[in-house]
Amino acid sequence: MAENITSLRISMVTSGEPRFPAENMLDGTTKTFWASTGLFPQEFIVSLPAYYVIKKVSIWSMKVAGWTVSRSTGDAPFDFDEIYREDIEDAGDQSLQVTSFSISSSDAKREYSAKNVKFSIRKGHSDFTAVHRVAITGEIDASRESERKSKKERDLAADEDELSVERTVRVHR
Repeated sequence: MAENITSLRISMVTSGEPRFPAENMLDGTTKTFWASTGLFPQEFIVSLPAYYVIKKVSIWSMKVAGWTVSRSTGDAPFDFDEIYREDIEDAGDQSLQVTSFSISSSDAKREYSAKNVKFSIRKGHSDFTAVHRVAITGEIDASRESERKSKKERDLAADEDELSVERTVRVHR
């Protein structure tokens, strides 16, 4: 069952203004915001607490003229694949733009599985843009999480084997 994903974190942002930090996008309210500092594209990466099959993404913003949303299937936020692109109408001086898209259950399950989601503001209706809130809904991808945990366990076992060999070598010298 799809759930609103919590424990999101910002892992990268291309610009920042100390009075309007990127973390404001994830605080659950539209009263605070992250402000870009001009020049496009502007990007930020949201890291998910586990692998999720993304079902819906919603963005509350101001003065954004074009979004691209991409996902990364690896643990590290690299090698992104585009999953959504839209040009946005200007909502007026102080009006929020609400951009939302859903991924239907008929799409391949692993196609939109992600650990990291990159949001790119391709262009703006002004020199500066603001993102007030980002929400991602999805389901934990049990098969990917199982793979990730198995890999971690294998890596830990390999590290323990290396330590054991080092101890043995030291003892025999």
